[in-house]
Amino acid sequence: SWKCEASLSIHESGWLVYKFKTVDDKLAVLANGPYLIYGRPLIIKAMPEYFDFGADEMSCVPVWVKFPGLPFKCWSPRCLSRIANKLGTPIQSDQLTCNMARVSYARVLVELNLLADLKSSIVINLPNGSTLTQPVIYETLPRFCKLCKVLGHNTGTCTSTSTSSPTPVVARPLGKQRHPSSVTTKGRSVFDRLGPVAEPRLGKANGQLGD
Repeated sequence: SWKCEASLSIHESGWLVYKFKTVDDKLAVLANGPYLIYGRPLIIKAMPEYFDFGADEMSCVPVWVKFPGLPFKCWSPRCLSRIANKLGTPIQSDQLTCNMARVSYARVLVELNLLADLKSSIVINLPNGSTLTQPVIYETLPRFCKLCKVLGHNTGTCTSTSTSSPTPVVARPLGKQRHPSSVTTKGRSVFDRLGPVAEPRLGKANGQLGD
């Protein structure tokens, strides 16, 4: 359960749009998880300004990534953002990483494309001209089928006999409704759905990574 208040609007396509009272509340919800509803993953991400409610494919999800033994010179928001960008789209680092209160590994929330092969290590060019092969550890990767392009089961256990017209796992729409006004609130809304995922926005405050 979330330890904060949030208003909810439901889009006719099945998307749930949450609006939080403060940016800190939104970031706290984004930083925690994973969240489950009746055993199914609930994907939550910051809502972009021009989100497409009609998108059906879901292959990009936020996942916490650890970089064990990362040199301290690479712990700045700018360096972490560049390192995480080798895996996907960096979203934010956790508070312990920001404060360097836990120095055994840096931890960053990254939007990963599950259709791509996940890297077990990346090569980093250090400021002194040398290179470092940095191990990568993924936390709580969701089950994802590359054939159906949906969450909920793995490719190896997929029972689908055809890759055409896949049926995504989505929240059931609740009938025709007006377009919720909260979805256009820039930088203050969070959406979730057991369906498509859009690209998150980046920031610098409260653990957000820099450019």
